[in-house]
Amino acid sequence: MKKIVKVLSLIGLSVFVAASAQSQDVNNSRGYVQVFDIASESNLSLNEYKQYHFENDMVDVSYLFWSSYGKMQVKVENKAQTPLYVNWSKSTFTVEGVEIPMTPDESKLTDAQYKIYQKYKASEPTLTDMDYEWQKITMGREEKKDEISEVLSKSTYTKGNYYLMPRERNTDAGVVLDTAVASYVEKHNSVKKQNATIYKKEYSKDNSPLVFTCKLVVSTDKNFSTSTEIVEKFYISSVREMDAKHFRGKRIGQTPEGYGVYKFPERKSTAFYVEINPRNSVEFNKRFAR
Repeated sequence: MKKIVKVLSLIGLSVFVAASAQSQDVNNSRGYVQVFDIASESNLSLNEYKQYHFENDMVDVSYLFWSSYGKMQVKVENKAQTPLYVNWSKSTFTVEGVEIPMTPDESKLTDAQYKIYQKYKASEPTLTDMDYEWQKITMGREEKKDEISEVLSKSTYTKGNYYLMPRERNTDAGVVLDTAVASYVEKHNSVKKQNATIYKKEYSKDNSPLVFTCKLVVSTDKNFSTSTEIVEKFYISSVREMDAKHFRGKRIGQTPEGYGVYKFPERKSTAFYVEINPRNSVEFNKRFAR
């Protein structure tokens, strides 16, 4: 059994490394990228890694959104001296006004929930999730019960099962900004002696193109006779559109496979990005409108 888990781990890790290597560059260096900044409705503070986090005597929960299309990723750290339990079947992600479990039993979802689940579910799990899934595969299928993770004292568990922006076929990602949107100029991150124009639109929680909520259900009792809900709401507070070369920044190396590695100066846990259809960019629409 352990050998099977190990083989699956090696296969999965190889796939993950390959995907990571290719993801260190944009898909179209001649295109455009939008960076979405995320705000916390409750004004969560930032930890030392500049991640939104909630903390009490029992737990420290960090929220990490950075990835292409964004990721509803949470890291749960157990601060107590005894084990902490997280019920992922009762913990939820709410988007478009629909609440779905972090780890759902698809057979129990309503039509509305299933539609949102299919729309936002991530095609690749986090590393902690992959470890869990590999073990579950080797142990066979039993009657479906709530997925509960035990987090040992001073340990962490990370889960990221959903995108923040759907990756649907034949659907353009991002938002289409008005050609009159505000802009500013800064030194280009990768092209020498050239400036980059950044187009920016700000939002409030009332007109934001994306509002989402993360609810975690945790307990110090594995039977959940008592539990605590940690609920945090977030929204897009601004979008910045720029050319892809400025977004990826300077080349700082390459992977053993020969893929370029770039600085990605916009990278931060309180934001995410999407590569947009060039025909939806402000630059294209300005030229088209002339």
